[in-house]
Order: sequence, then C-alpha cells, then structure tokens
Amino acid sequence: MTLETESFAGGAIEVTFLQQQGRDPYTVTPERVVQVRDVASRTADFINQAKSTIDIAIYDFRLRDEAATIVAEGLRSQARKGVQIRIAYDSATDLGADALPTAAPSHLESDQKLLGTDSFVRSFADVAQVTSITGYRVLMHNKYILRDVASPDAAVFTGSSNYTNDSWGLQDNNLLCLRSQQLASYYAKDFNDLWSRRKIVDSTGYRDAGTLRMNDVPVTIAFTPGDGPMVLKEIVGAIAAARNRLYVASVVLSSGPILAALSEAIDRGLPLAGLYDGPQMDQVERQWNATNFGTDKINTWQKVARHLVRKNSIPFDRQNKSQPHNFMHNKLVVADQTVVTGSFNLSNHAMGNAENVLLIRDAVIADSYAKYIQRLMTSYAVTNNPAM
Repeated sequence: MTLETESFAGGAIEVTFLQQQGRDPYTVTPERVVQVRDVASRTADFINQAKSTIDIAIYDFRLRDEAATIVAEGLRSQARKGVQIRIAYDSATDLGADALPTAAPSHLESDQKLLGTDSFVRSFADVAQVTSITGYRVLMHNKYILRDVASPDAAVFTGSSNYTNDSWGLQDNNLLCLRSQQLASYYAKDFNDLWSRRKIVDSTGYRDAGTLRMNDVPVTIAFTPGDGPMVLKEIVGAIAAARNRLYVASVVLSSGPILAALSEAIDRGLPLAGLYDGPQMDQVERQWNATNFGTDKINTWQKVARHLVRKNSIPFDRQNKSQPHNFMHNKLVVADQTVVTGSFNLSNHAMGNAENVLLIRDAVIADSYAKYIQRLMTSYAVTNNPAM
C-alpha cells in the first residue's frame, strides 16, 4: 500500500488522512484508483487481523470494482475461518423528505446517499448476520468496525468516511485505527444496543461515554443521541477554551451552540480557520430561509464562513446515479491540543442520529490534524472552481 498513515501513542493510535484525488471528479486518475485500492486494503487488513469477532456499524456501504473485491474477500475469508461477523446498517433515510419545503431544517440537513447499501450489505448474508437500523427522521450515521472486543488485542477502525469508492477517492475524510480493549468496550456497548433494538431511540448511546488513556494520551468517547448533551458540551467547551489555534473542517456547520462558540472565538481575537462544503451549506441556508428560521443564525454562520475556505463540490442529485460525490466530508475541530473527530457532523440533526465522537487531547496529534486541514485549505483556496 502507498497510503500514508501516521502513528501515535506508541502505535495505539493510527491516523490516515484522505483528500480528493484529481481535480476533475468526472475523470478517473491513477492516483484516485490507487487511493481507493489502498483504503480498501487497509480496511481489509484490519478485518483480516480478527481472531473471533467483527462488528460493523455503517451508514453507507456501496463498494464496487476492485475495492468491493478486496473488502468482500476479507470478510468472506474471515467467515471461512470461523470469525463471527455482524453488520448493522442504516435504513432510516426518508427518500422524500428533502423535497418537503416545510420540514424542519434539522431534518433536511441530514446526509444524503444513493440507494444500494441494503443490497450490498445483504450480499454478505450467507457469511454474516445482517440487520438494518431504523429511526424516525434520524440516521444510523456511524462508521466503525470493531475487532475481537473481548480480547486484549481488541481494536476499533473508525472516522468520518463511509465505505464507498467516492468516500475513499473523492471525499476529504480521516480514518483512525485505535488499539484499546477499553475503548472497544464502549463501542461494543453502543453496537449491542443498536443490534438488540434495531432502531434509534432517545436513549441509544446513553451512558456509553467515558475517558481513558491510550499510552498516556487522554481520549474521550461518546455516542449520540443518548449522550448528545455531553457531546455538544465537550465540543463547545473545547472551542471556548482555545487560546492559541482553532481549526474547523466540517461538511456542514449548523449547530447553534457550536456556531455561537466559533463566533465568540472570533470576537476574542482567536484566529479561526478551516473549510466547509459549499453546496451542503448552501442547502442549509436555503432551508433556514424557507422556514423563516431566523436571521441571527444565518448572520452568525456568514460571520464564521468569512474565516473558512469553501469547497465547491458537486451538488448532490439523487436522480443522477452516475454523478460523483466529492464532498468535503470531514467532521473536525482542532482547538489548541484537542482534536474532535468521528461521524458527528457539527449540525443540529446530528444530535438525534446514532453517532460516535472522539476527543483526543495530544499536542502532536493536534499538530498533525492542523497541518492536514491547512493542506485542504490551500488546495481548495487555489482550485476553487465548480468542478471541485
């Protein structure tokens, strides 16, 4: 593999940063093919190291071509060895909701995806237990794999990326491999809650939160919706406590408390920087205007946006199945020495979804994430055109 992965905490934490490969999303480049293959291989490598169990909680799982072959063979090979595999996936998306101009903005700003996850995941029904997770106007938005949760060698593979070719070759995402039985136990509790209920309720993820140390690196883990207030408090608190640097990279930025915290950081002179996905936030602004959501929030967003780089990705079109999806898909905050990452968009809607959030407090890791965001900013500030 040529994929660059940085290792921290004595190898307990590994981070992989993804960026769109090729300026034109419609033109496949050798670099994009290599990156997709390498992420598929890294995912399969994680799967192939399992000795007893693999649990996957995934929002969008629609691989094709070489990537599909690599990951599918990893899962099937492990099943042949007797590894027990469970896959829980989202089936909560309301396909008609985005067309309802009167629906609440918190619902409409949810991530959108094409059909195909159900059929792809169920193609493994002969080697894995498979279940769909439903919810009322909320999503099972997690993206994590658990390996051997009862073993001292337990590990978690997570981050912002779904399992699609576009997620791995066209979208800006970050992936983490975390080797810790204690951390895996939190994820296992969340997974078993989802698996047993098969639906998202207000208490999903409740009391799954905790802080541990991975070779002296403090890591806080929490899950929504059950621990949504804690997640929001932690993110806002990290922003409010920042004194030296503040970076944001998020596909959407619509949470009122988070926007207010960013606005206050600007007012106290902290240099805010980062980026967001342009068409996704354009949609949010249209929804705010259509529902008379209030000018204060729109003004706060526009104030924050002036400090951020816009990625002009291709606007989502559910009717166009061949359209590439090159969103700036990260969900990141770097506040001094704290990194916030995971599946949790910085939005109102994410509070009701099934999500996982990590807060990693380490200066070296925060430096690495800050440099990654700076690279993305430089790239999209220079090449800011409709194709991007």
